[in-house]
Amino acid sequence: MFVGHYGIALAAKRLSPRTSLGWTFLAVQFLDVLWVPAILLGIEHARMIPGYLPASNIKFTDFPWTHSLVMAIAWSWLVFRFSKSAVLGGCVFSHWVLDWVVHARDLPLYRGGPEVGLGLWHYRAGTLAVESAILIAGLWVYLRATQAKTTMGRYGMIVFAGLLIAIDVANLYGESSASGNVGAGVIFAEVAYCTFAGIAYWLDRMREPLPEEGPVRLNI
Repeated sequence: MFVGHYGIALAAKRLSPRTSLGWTFLAVQFLDVLWVPAILLGIEHARMIPGYLPASNIKFTDFPWTHSLVMAIAWSWLVFRFSKSAVLGGCVFSHWVLDWVVHARDLPLYRGGPEVGLGLWHYRAGTLAVESAILIAGLWVYLRATQAKTTMGRYGMIVFAGLLIAIDVANLYGESSASGNVGAGVIFAEVAYCTFAGIAYWLDRMREPLPEEGPVRLNI
């Protein structure tokens, strides 16, 4: 799952209006942010195999410390404890739920335990459709929960969402010659996660939560 995660990050603004999208964008990718150094340090392992699955070139060998169900719950709780935000903690856990939808049966429930995955990555068009739908739904919720302060605020997030979908299309349908060492790929991904969070933070500053409606008084 790629852009679908950001649909959750956008929708989270409805539940926590004062939380910056920069933080929710990082939170929904937090498990992958941890996965990158885990791969580079040899704690977890994966390989790039072009055509491994129609919608993914990565074969995940083992990643129990970042992507098992038990550790996803633990990392979510840790983020909640440090941030004091149930929304950010929920965003972290949402990553595992959406990964469970797309992954083949390689997501462990716990270290050495059964591996699960519904396997949407076996279907390229289905992956694009589901991810795009989640992102667009999240964008709709975000736009209805906030109002623009500038012209960029009015259109910027829509353009950004379109860019994310375009990148997803390129990832899914573009030719890939990557093989062997996954290091370069995960470093690029880490840079992308931080860049997208920075853009979301910047664009979010150009919008503001809708004013809360006061209680309705009936004159009788």
